[in-house]
Amino acid sequence: MKKRVKKTYSIHHWLGLVAGLFLLISSMTGSVLVFHRDIDHAQFRQLSTLESPASELKIDNSFERIRKENPESDIRVPKLPKDLNEALKYEIRKGSVRKWFFVHPETGETLATIDRADKRLVHVLLDLHYNLLSGTPGKIIVLLGGLCLIVLSITGFLLYRTSILKVLLFKQLVSFKSRRSFFSSLHRVVGVWSLIFNLFISITGTWIAYTIVEYALSPAATAVAEVQPAAVSVDEVIRKVKADHPKFEINYLRFAGGNLSVLGRHQEDPAYYGFTYSNIQVDLSTGEVKSVNMLRDQPWHKRLLAILKPLHFGDYAGIWVKLLYSFFGLLPGILAISGFVIWRLRKIKPAPKMPRRKISRAHTSAA
Repeated sequence: MKKRVKKTYSIHHWLGLVAGLFLLISSMTGSVLVFHRDIDHAQFRQLSTLESPASELKIDNSFERIRKENPESDIRVPKLPKDLNEALKYEIRKGSVRKWFFVHPETGETLATIDRADKRLVHVLLDLHYNLLSGTPGKIIVLLGGLCLIVLSITGFLLYRTSILKVLLFKQLVSFKSRRSFFSSLHRVVGVWSLIFNLFISITGTWIAYTIVEYALSPAATAVAEVQPAAVSVDEVIRKVKADHPKFEINYLRFAGGNLSVLGRHQEDPAYYGFTYSNIQVDLSTGEVKSVNMLRDQPWHKRLLAILKPLHFGDYAGIWVKLLYSFFGLLPGILAISGFVIWRLRKIKPAPKMPRRKISRAHTSAA
């Protein structure tokens, strides 16, 4: 039994040291990225707000010009304006470069341009979180780091399983007797409280990392279908989609080749289905709807895999859920730091206890 515990501890110990820096980086960036939409909105609110409201949304007035100005690029509208005071934003992708155009939703006039949107705070944090700013090799490292966190969560459970109930009932708290006891007890308490979350976030994150690595290593990752001119009105296509699917909320547009992908969610779907995991494919040469792919209609295993990303980031719900994700997202970083300090203090022996002074009975009687 002792041999098994020692082996489990050794695996937990060395994996923690190897993956510690990755856990710290992913923990810090993940806790911030829960608010990625809020950060982008706050940073670019001035550029996306019109001086006076438009009367209607006319994508046709800007799409063809944007297409001609950006050949051999992937053209997207990451969010349709929620009201007529908001500019229409195009995102142009060419390799790893991102460019944003804020245009007037009615006239199509360009109001502002962000030439390197891939250098904005959110995108840099995403790159750090997904690939450690190192391209495909970094993506592979992140995948391995996710696997490490899964093993660390399992071995941590095995090592501290006898302490779980005591910690949850507040019978074992953080000790302040010495530096070593402080970090050791902190590691135990934080590990117990974050156990379920760490296992959940590591499994969902590892699956996402796997899909990213798989895509990066496939030939399709570098292939870009040049966007073709639209033979039909994009605005008419959107109106038709809304008329045919009144409960479908359009949240994202992607132009690729001669097709338009209309991405969104069914209003009756649970929030954790995400904002863009249902889609309607339209042929822009004819206006014909090629396919309707609602997440709710997919087999259970496909639905499960699709919701792992929104569940991982926690951005599908309101502020309190985001704050909860952000708080628990910090805990793997605390575990990485406390585990490293425990390792650093491993050779420091605790101070010997002073022996109690015995008082003789004879002396006590004489007194």
